[in-house]
Amino acid sequence: MKSIVIIPALNEEVAIGSIVERSLQYVDDVLVIDDGSTDDTFNVASNAGARVIKHHTNQGKGVSLKDAFGEVSAYDVVVTIDGDGQHNPDEIPVLIAPIIDGRADLVNGSRYLNGFDENTPVYRRVGQRVLDIATNVTSGTSVTDSQSGFRAFKGKTINHYRFRDTGFGIESEMLADAAEHNLKILEVPITVRYDVENSSTKGPVTHGVGVLTKIVIDKLVRTFKR
Repeated sequence: MKSIVIIPALNEEVAIGSIVERSLQYVDDVLVIDDGSTDDTFNVASNAGARVIKHHTNQGKGVSLKDAFGEVSAYDVVVTIDGDGQHNPDEIPVLIAPIIDGRADLVNGSRYLNGFDENTPVYRRVGQRVLDIATNVTSGTSVTDSQSGFRAFKGKTINHYRFRDTGFGIESEMLADAAEHNLKILEVPITVRYDVENSSTKGPVTHGVGVLTKIVIDKLVRTFKR
């Protein structure tokens, strides 16, 4: 089965090269969306073996994923992974396996499937639980990590994702899209590093409130469209 990894990236020149090279050990191709980086992300990713789409201004993660999904219709398996080094590319086979076996249409890599790690900051635990509950209640899912950026998708289902949210609310929106189209969602455990720099300019509280607001708005929009 033909597979590709998508990496949305903003000023990730430190980590992006390693992520691309390690991802290529498990998939056929890597596509990086350089979302208005002001550092050397574009060249580092290209030199590591990725195809890179360049946004000349920062447009948001939702836009990056939308542009990327528009380029991968020929692939049987599509994996998304963050570009900051928090995720472990060596776990890509764990996410891909349920797609290949036909057990899932969307595989969500969960940092919390087996509970919170003792190294998880308290603010992350509280914020994550609030966003998980909001996502599950509004979309009818039952995931343990609604904000995970490490996921695998069956290629034939990618046209179900609408990408209305331009920012980080896209993670919850994609779960809602999958549930709305009765796609099979499966979670697998993944590891995560919290000792890496994050390119997001928002603080955790501001980020969480923003995502929560978008989840509620998205639910209202879906309700009124029915």
